[in-house]
Amino acid sequence: MSAGRDSAATTRRPRNARGQGSKLTDDIVTAALRLIDRTGTQESVTLRAVAREIGIAAPSIYAHFADRDAIVLAVVARLFDELAAAVRIGTPATPATPGDPVEELVAGCEAYVRYGLENPARYRVLFSDQRDAEVGGYCAPVAIGPDEGSVVLEFGAEAFALLVDGIEACVTAGASVSADVVADGTAVWTALHGTVTLRTALPGFPWPEPVGEFVREIVLRLAKISLPA
Repeated sequence: MSAGRDSAATTRRPRNARGQGSKLTDDIVTAALRLIDRTGTQESVTLRAVAREIGIAAPSIYAHFADRDAIVLAVVARLFDELAAAVRIGTPATPATPGDPVEELVAGCEAYVRYGLENPARYRVLFSDQRDAEVGGYCAPVAIGPDEGSVVLEFGAEAFALLVDGIEACVTAGASVSADVVADGTAVWTALHGTVTLRTALPGFPWPEPVGEFVREIVLRLAKISLPA
């Protein structure tokens, strides 16, 4: 065997033990994320690039994903979980005042914006218009809001539900006069998304600082929250 072939053999990923196929599935998604983080775009995710990233043959991916789009869709699903974890009250990323629904809501919204600004490449993937909604069956309807009367698609449903639940908690506490928490939650989310997208695209614009105070004002106004003087 030549030295070159010896070198290739030593870098090839060991075969997974029986029952560890799910680990390779996770590794494929993680490799795709590394490519996105490194290049700043999901266009870098190809079957060959992912295979090289984890040291497997490209055809091995087909046992786990039908094609490149299926990998990207799995990346999107993981990133929405990551975003929800950042927003969820009680995580280190959202040090809200326990028991205060307004502060918890604001902290979660600040965490959303912080996640987007600190992870611009990942955030862009979340809302890419190149996603095939039919791949993987991830777009089943999810009921949210009071009495689960509103329906959204599964992508991003958890993070959005946290926002809606946060506004509802403020209504229950008498801090918000919102008469439609889903509509007002949509307004808040639209403003948060715009904040992340525009600040990332136009860093030279004279944006209000600090970001936290700007986000707080957005949330209080759009969630129809009034605080005692």
